[in-house]
Order: sequence, then structure tokens, then C-alpha cells
Amino acid sequence: MTLEEIENLVRAASKRGIRRVKLTGGEALLRDDLLDIVKSLAPLVDDLSLTTNGSRLEEMASELKDAGLERVNVSLHTLNPATFARITGRDNLEAVKRGIQSAVEVGLNPVKINMTILKDINENEINAMMDFACRTGTILQLIELQYMPGENDRTWQRYWVDLEAAEQQLESKASEIRKRSLHARKQYTLLLDHGEVVVEVVRPTHNSSFCDSCTRLRMTSDGRLKPCLLRHDNLIDIRALLGDENPRSSVDGALVRAVETREPYWRGEDST
Repeated sequence: MTLEEIENLVRAASKRGIRRVKLTGGEALLRDDLLDIVKSLAPLVDDLSLTTNGSRLEEMASELKDAGLERVNVSLHTLNPATFARITGRDNLEAVKRGIQSAVEVGLNPVKINMTILKDINENEINAMMDFACRTGTILQLIELQYMPGENDRTWQRYWVDLEAAEQQLESKASEIRKRSLHARKQYTLLLDHGEVVVEVVRPTHNSSFCDSCTRLRMTSDGRLKPCLLRHDNLIDIRALLGDENPRSSVDGALVRAVETREPYWRGEDST
């Protein structure tokens, strides 16, 4: 999608009450016009954030902040260089860590670290990552590996770790527990040797609680509205409507249709 198409979509969505936008990917920082996108969207919404692997964040953090970006999520699943290279195929762990520090320093706060827990790979690094988050002044999000329908079950079974025990441990040690309105997630504040750290556990979406509280509307890179993360049969092609020659009512109508087609994917713990 072009900058103009993205801006037209967000402008229409904003007038419909969508006031929070997150730029994702792929890797969003690879777009040459990302700063222009941020500048165009920031005045239209109350909260503009971005998810990144952090590889280019050190060089772009200040410009992103100046352009109007509010906050950032950085994917960082390990602090071990060998494990980092195994997961990402890259040898740039230190660059990502510097990017996180730069984001904190320029005020892209709260900076959140997304750590997906993988069996026999990084499941024993939670305490080390909590210490890193404490030292850097970031929030740690522990993410349970998501089962995606249609994917290889063996891969999910090979790497999946149930985070229930980890969350119970956090709850027992927390000095404060806050329940967020988004998906009813809990944030745990713990006292470490170096100060406080906030940890949030992101459980899989395959439960009715997640679906019932979901209000997100996604846009694919090729211009289709996606009401549900897990469904591919109800996408609405909106790109052709985003040109200046089309009336705003057309885009507005497509947004309404996308919301009207939303229904819980998971109607129970184990069935759709």
C-alpha cells in the first residue's frame, strides 16, 4: 500500500472512532517511507505505535520519535548470542540491544520487549530477560507460542511451553498486579535487586476469552481489511476505495462491513 492509501484509511477509521494504530510487518523499519507514514498518521490518532525486530532501531529511534511515534515493541527472544543467531539467522544481538536503549532514551515509552518462549531454546532465560528489562526500564512481555490452524502441528508441539506455571510464579512474587483492559491481561510488578520490573504474560488466542474481548481490525499489506487474526475467508478488499476519487462513504462502508463480519473464532477452549 502507498503512503496515501494508508493515510486515507486511517483518516476514515479515525473518524469512525479507531484512535489507536500499530504499524507492524514483516519488518516495518525496512520501508523507505516509514517516517513519512508516521508523520502523516500521528495527527490522526491518539496512540501510534510500532512493532520491530530492532535491527535498525538504534539509527531510527530519534527520527521516529520526532515524526510522532508514541511507543515501540521490540522482538527479543534471548540475550544469548548463539541462541539469537539460531532463532533469527542473524548475528546482530548487540545492535538490537542498543536499539532498545536508544528507544528508551528518546522517549518511545513504554518500550516493550516481546519474548516468545520456546521449549529447549530460551525457556530458561526468563529471569535473565527480567533483569535486562529492569536495567533498561522496559516492560517484558512473555509470549506463549501461538497455535495457528493449518500449520504443522509437530512444530508447535516441539516448541510450545505452557506459561501457566510461570504466570503463577509471577503472581506469587508480585508486589502489584494490574489487570489491563486489553484482552484482560495482567501486568505483574516485581522487585528485583536493581529495582522494579513489569512483566506481562501473553497467552495464546485459542480461547473464547480472547475472542470475546478482541476489538482489533487488521489491514494486510496488499490492502484488505482482516477482522480476525485466524480467519482468511472474510477479508474485505478496500484498496481500490482508498483513492482520492472515491467518496469517503465507500471507505466508511467497508469499515462497517468488516466490523459487522467479526465473530469469535474460538467459541470454547478447544473448538471453533
